[in-house]
Amino acid sequence: MAELTEALKFIEKIEKDNLGQSVYEIANQLRGYTKPQYTTKLWTLATGYNQNYIQGEFQGKLSLEVALSGEKVDFGHFIASLSDQINQQGIRKSDLTSWTGDHTSWAGDIGSAIVFYRSQSDPTNKISLDEALRRLASDTDCSANVAAYVIGNLLNRDRKLTISQAIRQYDATSYAVHIQTFLTNRFGANISGNILQNPDTVEAKMRLTVSTYIGLSSTASNVYKSVKNLVKLQPQLASENQNIPNASDLLTGSLHFLSHLVKFGGLESLNFQPYQVPSVSWLGKVDYFVSSQ
Repeated sequence: MAELTEALKFIEKIEKDNLGQSVYEIANQLRGYTKPQYTTKLWTLATGYNQNYIQGEFQGKLSLEVALSGEKVDFGHFIASLSDQINQQGIRKSDLTSWTGDHTSWAGDIGSAIVFYRSQSDPTNKISLDEALRRLASDTDCSANVAAYVIGNLLNRDRKLTISQAIRQYDATSYAVHIQTFLTNRFGANISGNILQNPDTVEAKMRLTVSTYIGLSSTASNVYKSVKNLVKLQPQLASENQNIPNASDLLTGSLHFLSHLVKFGGLESLNFQPYQVPSVSWLGKVDYFVSSQ
């Protein structure tokens, strides 16, 4: 709680010092107080805002872990992702890159883990895809991404709301409620009680988005980019060639994220058959079932 209080005090200071600027501008300025990796040219392209890394007294001020809505959050990751969730008023440069909001949050985390896993060159020191996901799409990363999406929507709906106010508003509600909001608004989830009724549809949307991120990623290997049907699962899991990048990598990634959402959202464990191709449901589903962890 003390860490969140300090972070909010600092954000309020930045808001006060930049009175009259939009939440879009302030969110991107706050990105400068996180990590250098969030102020690269790629982030400028994604957000439509050029923000340098701030050095000196407040260097890395917002790069910390806090408790938000009762769960640990990588706050720097949250601020960076939030900066790509907020829309500018009117027709602006950021409108051209609004679709990157997933790529600078959950889809980017999952996609980066998959690309890293497939790019390992030392077979003696190779980590599994599950381990790569635990490292690059950790629970604190996932909670940061959910917070960025929900708070971003709050700020986009209410232009009078400040970032610090929106964070406090978010913190007053349980994380489980935010997860259900995230699942419903972003993926069209149908939740009845504590049961996710359409996990196949939700997973398909996740897999498709991650595949787009990987296809656009400059760090993806040539092998990955040469796989035409990256999202197409074989009807039988045993038919997948695990020696090359394939759709089961993406399925593992989306199930990793779904498992986090199910666990922290207070939802019943999942057991379902995924679609073979996310965007072509009429092709049917695979012959096997998958589960959340």
